[in-house]
Amino acid sequence: MAGTVAAQPMGAPMDRPIDRSMGRPMDVPMGRWWERPKVAEHLALTPEQTKKLEAITLDQARTMVDLKGAVEKAEIDLRAASDAEPFNAKRVRDAFGVLLQARTKLDTQRFEMLLKTREVLTAEQWGKLREFARERRMERDVVRERRMEKGKAGPPGGEDPGRGPDGWDE
Repeated sequence: MAGTVAAQPMGAPMDRPIDRSMGRPMDVPMGRWWERPKVAEHLALTPEQTKKLEAITLDQARTMVDLKGAVEKAEIDLRAASDAEPFNAKRVRDAFGVLLQARTKLDTQRFEMLLKTREVLTAEQWGKLREFARERRMERDVVRERRMEKGKAGPPGGEDPGRGPDGWDE
């Protein structure tokens, strides 16, 4: 494990390569998707629903920043432990445990936000959102495959130019 950790450049996340499906246990996009006009129109969101979604995000924003910061700090500590001389495997394991706990807290908070979001939407809207997200991911995958066939890997993180995070049209 130490070799993998040590191979990570300082300042870069130690996470595995970005997998846009991770963090979406209910197959919906992360982020402020309701602000995208095409999505809001497709789902026929009401002003009240938009206000509730904004309130959920605002309510959770500080907590999410703190949790993301805790993950980044734990990544730095793990990297430092793996690079330290003399090497101490117990210290590396302990630092890895702290990182796993920080990631779990962040993932749990994201999941709770997702549950609150689901409570705002009707069953029909929820289904449309999930289908819309799946279609966008499939479109992005096709574009990525075409780039790979041409020998072009595309931008870091697999995002397509002209699209926002998670493949949503800007």
